[in-house]
Amino acid sequence: MLRYEVADDVAAGLRERKKRATRRALVVAALESFTREEPDHVTIDDLCAQADVSKRTFFRYFSSKQDAAMTPLKDMWRAFARRLAEEPMPGDADTPLLLSLSDVLAAAIREQERADGEWTRFTRAALLLDRTHSSFAAHNLQFCDHTVAEVLAILSPAPGATADEERLVLLLDMLVVASRSAQRAWLPRTGPTADADGLIDLVRQRVSILPDSLRLTTSSVRPGSARRAPVRRDAPP
Repeated sequence: MLRYEVADDVAAGLRERKKRATRRALVVAALESFTREEPDHVTIDDLCAQADVSKRTFFRYFSSKQDAAMTPLKDMWRAFARRLAEEPMPGDADTPLLLSLSDVLAAAIREQERADGEWTRFTRAALLLDRTHSSFAAHNLQFCDHTVAEVLAILSPAPGATADEERLVLLLDMLVVASRSAQRAWLPRTGPTADADGLIDLVRQRVSILPDSLRLTTSSVRPGSARRAPVRRDAPP
């Protein structure tokens, strides 16, 4: 059985702990139900019954059943944005921004793993839904736009800097693509490399090869030759 456990903050009040427990129960209900049976056959009423809450309570936390199931991925990106807003950017003034952003994302991944010992298993379940059901991929696309807009506001170009909004948006989009590529490679893994460190290593590897990927020439491909089966383009986080 999947369990969504968040480290209990002893300073949190009873009401806050109850909210966390309710949110956790709904996430567990969503992922367990969607892993067990076709998501289209599971209703919000079903999730509420499994979590023993009312439908009104469900909508206090989530906008849809897709929203509930994608919580592990979305919490990772929320932690990423929060760290950008509250902490100094890693590296010095000459560090490539994409590398600094990947360091922040790595820290956000580690934060999620520390807070929840089941985070990697829970995240892999969410990623599998994203890969196999278009409604979850569409939900992630919408959240990607929201995340890029939020981070763009945090990373507004400094006065006199060479960066502009268009380049920043493109850079953030590339980080999203690199992270999704890493997640796609991470999902089939088993054993020791299927943990958070394995995901972080893949994110950094994908970011490191981005510049070389942009320099590929037409001689690198053979148009019209035998091709593999089409691969679905990356969905956002």
